[in-house]
Amino acid sequence: MMKKTIAILGEHKGIFPNVMQVLMKQDLRLLFVSEDEAKKLKISRQPEFRYATAEVEFLSCERDGCWEADMIVLVDPDTSSASLVEKIKEVATQKIVLVASEGKTNKDEPDLRELLPWSKVVEIQLNTVEKEFSLCSNNSEAKAEVKRLFEASGYQLK
Repeated sequence: MMKKTIAILGEHKGIFPNVMQVLMKQDLRLLFVSEDEAKKLKISRQPEFRYATAEVEFLSCERDGCWEADMIVLVDPDTSSASLVEKIKEVATQKIVLVASEGKTNKDEPDLRELLPWSKVVEIQLNTVEKEFSLCSNNSEAKAEVKRLFEASGYQLK
């Protein structure tokens, strides 16, 4: 059975380390996508990499990374601009697009479900102190898959 491939895009701070910890502990193929070489180096030096179960790769092209992926994770949606969505829209069709945040939403940002109408958008809010998460999606199958992913790392659905 092939490993599930997950592309991770967005701001690599804030909630990013928590999402990374969840994914690094699992038998996955992770594609960290960023054009910023300094960010890639900083990520690769994180302590989680020493104990990672996941296979990790770094890519520079959002479109290529998302094309390869089974699931796309957008970290910190406030910085996921419309231009980023346009780059991945075509290759995100029928894929789960997980939008990870710490509970703060920006009402001025367009709804990703509208921007990616052919994707299975799942919004997740993490409470890292309590190791809890909540999910929001119109797609029950995608929601169940994301739930399994986070429960496998010790988080509980609230």
